[in-house]
Amino acid sequence: MFGFSNSDISVSSGHTSHLDEVLPQSMYMVDADGRMVRWSPWFRDRIAGFSDAEMASTDFLELIHPEDRALVRQRMRKILDQGVQDSLEVRIFLKGGPAFRWFLLMANRYEYAGHYFITGTGIDITRLKNAGMAMTLGEQRYRSMFEQADVPVFITDTDGALVYVSPAFEKITGYSFSECEGRPFTECCKEIEPGGASLSMFSDVISNDFNCRAGEITILKKDGSSCYVELKFQRYHDNRTAGAIGVLCDLSQRKRFELLTEFRLELLQYADKMSIDEIMQKMLDKAEKLTDSLASFICFLSHESGGVSDCILSSSFRDRMGATSRSGEQLPFDVMPFLNDAVKSGRASIVNGYPEQGHSDVSFDHPAIFSSLAVPIIERGNVVAVLLVSNKRTPYTDNDAHWVGTLTDLVWEIVLQKRAAQAEINHQSVLLQIQKMELVGQLAGGIAHDFNNMLGVILGNAELALSSDDLEASVEENLQEIYRAAERSAEMISQLLAFARKQTAMPKLVHINEVVQDSLPILQRVAGEKIEIELRPCGDDCRLHIDPSQIDQILMNLCLNARDAMNGTGKIVIEVKRINIAPSQYSSGDFRLPGDFIMLSVTDTGQGIADIHKSHIFEPFFTTKAQGKGTGLGLSSVYGIVKQNRGFVDFESNVGVGTTFHIYLPLYKKHDVSGADNGTVSSNNEQTTILVVEDEPEILNLCQVMLQKSGFKVYAANSPSEAIVIAEENSGKIDLVLTDVVMPGMNGVDLASKLLTISPGFRVLFMSGYPADVIASHGVDNPLVNVIRKPFTFKALVEKVQESLAVE
Repeated sequence: MFGFSNSDISVSSGHTSHLDEVLPQSMYMVDADGRMVRWSPWFRDRIAGFSDAEMASTDFLELIHPEDRALVRQRMRKILDQGVQDSLEVRIFLKGGPAFRWFLLMANRYEYAGHYFITGTGIDITRLKNAGMAMTLGEQRYRSMFEQADVPVFITDTDGALVYVSPAFEKITGYSFSECEGRPFTECCKEIEPGGASLSMFSDVISNDFNCRAGEITILKKDGSSCYVELKFQRYHDNRTAGAIGVLCDLSQRKRFELLTEFRLELLQYADKMSIDEIMQKMLDKAEKLTDSLASFICFLSHESGGVSDCILSSSFRDRMGATSRSGEQLPFDVMPFLNDAVKSGRASIVNGYPEQGHSDVSFDHPAIFSSLAVPIIERGNVVAVLLVSNKRTPYTDNDAHWVGTLTDLVWEIVLQKRAAQAEINHQSVLLQIQKMELVGQLAGGIAHDFNNMLGVILGNAELALSSDDLEASVEENLQEIYRAAERSAEMISQLLAFARKQTAMPKLVHINEVVQDSLPILQRVAGEKIEIELRPCGDDCRLHIDPSQIDQILMNLCLNARDAMNGTGKIVIEVKRINIAPSQYSSGDFRLPGDFIMLSVTDTGQGIADIHKSHIFEPFFTTKAQGKGTGLGLSSVYGIVKQNRGFVDFESNVGVGTTFHIYLPLYKKHDVSGADNGTVSSNNEQTTILVVEDEPEILNLCQVMLQKSGFKVYAANSPSEAIVIAEENSGKIDLVLTDVVMPGMNGVDLASKLLTISPGFRVLFMSGYPADVIASHGVDNPLVNVIRKPFTFKALVEKVQESLAVE
């Protein structure tokens, strides 16, 4: 302080005039009451503007600006009481105001004759004050800009110590100015990556090598979370500080967008090689990174039950759950309490605090959830899944919800594309399976003709040989073995044709109770004595129009499977009932059709069918039996027979309980029957003439022998041309033409038409080993009625011939 003391000056009236002249320009003296005692002429004339008389009666405080008077009074009292020197910047009115100037007043106490006075002098600092105020105003303006701007700014000295941080800096880093002041900026703006890029940029700017430096870094916030920013440094100085000014630009949004773009491209590149679960796993890991969360999972919802059908955990969450389990296995986890709001509202749900729920809703060893963001995935207006991220270091915001929602949208689009592609693959697989079945059917139909011809020869000759009366026992036994082997071979061909739905059937009107009852003895022999077979017949009119052998074949296959499933011990229940399927029970895509049906059920008490096998049991050649124990054609042939008769089949099975197969066949209606009922069979075979036409000599000879043995008169022709010659020679004498359908030169239908012009009035019976569609393609109007299927037995041929002759 610049003080002034008059302790060595003697003040008297003789010296007053001289003293006033030598006082400095702004010299003054006041008494203890604050009244003016002495003053310099310059102070009187230039400042106060009073006369000496007016000055003598002036209170010093009246010269001071009203806003500064209280402070001046306080300082004057301090000087008088304590005898200290003091200085003060005040505003003094010029000649009574309102104009004023700034003065730096410096004063001390002066004692004379036992009284205290204050002597002081003033220095005009108006120009300096104005300059300082302008500078302060500029600093305040720029400070206001920094503090109101949304961009984080900080200022350092040349050593890197922080001298200023804006509020936005505190917002992005979490550090307040009081925590930052005087600390190196590298402590409050700490980089995660090693290398010190920010310190290098600062050094370049301070050393004047660069006017400005910028770079992208990831910083660690006060709460431990990270933030991706762009840092810019520029040289800075003012009247007090020299150093650098730094600006942080939050790049989190841009970084998230870049991450999502890269992630989408990566998924699109590898989606074909990844499963949907793997895609979801990657999405969860990315969601954790986007939100800086510690755990995440996605749950797919079952709308029928309202619960969770499947839950996929992120890599980190799965590892943590496995680690908390003593056995190393994943712990059970009830996730619905955390998803309910998102499921019900269909919108993102943020919970930044679970006071108790984070601990109480999970098991003791389970990782707790303290905060969460649940984002629903909506498809066709329904919430089909919910993704949840949890335990973020800072509160979740709507911005987090936006980015996680964007992530789920783009991933779900890829999932839908993946599902569509898989559906197409499955569709193609089904088509290939159908094509395979068609090819097998074509193969079966292709070989059926030649193979059935050979089997017919074997069966017919064996049957003729067995009819001899003088056979040795060993020969008869050998012939029976040959006959049984041929029958089994014929059954295999029949199964192939049935599964391909190309079997040549011979339907008739039957009562299913009678057919099933007639088949019980052979079914019991096949099942074995340790298996009980119970029949529950139909109490209503349960008639069908079907080939009875097909019912036998269905029951035989189902009972054989039941026997094997029960390991030879148990119970088989065969139940027949009439049911009606109402239109209200039928929906688009359902395999069942509305109408009246006969339901034939076969139930066993066996081991049941495992879930993994249920979708394959009707596939051809699929079997769960040991190698060599099954052909895999049993159920597929049942399926083919049922479909051929416009029915359907389903089943129900539980492992360890048993299996029930339900066969649904259309109930008989009169308009379903093609052709008339069987008439009486004429017993006068000797008066009946039959023309047999067959290009296979063995079959031709066999048919001739069989029919002649039954008393018919037979003409044999091994070609259509020979048959025409015989017809011309015996015009009007032929009662029945038994002809093969497929022959070289002319098919059986064309031949019959030709023969009718030559010898009208005869009946026609076709024979063929080809499937029904092939027969129909050769012009047979009703291949299910006037056709006998090769191979046939002696008895079957005679019965079919008599049936054809008896039809009116």
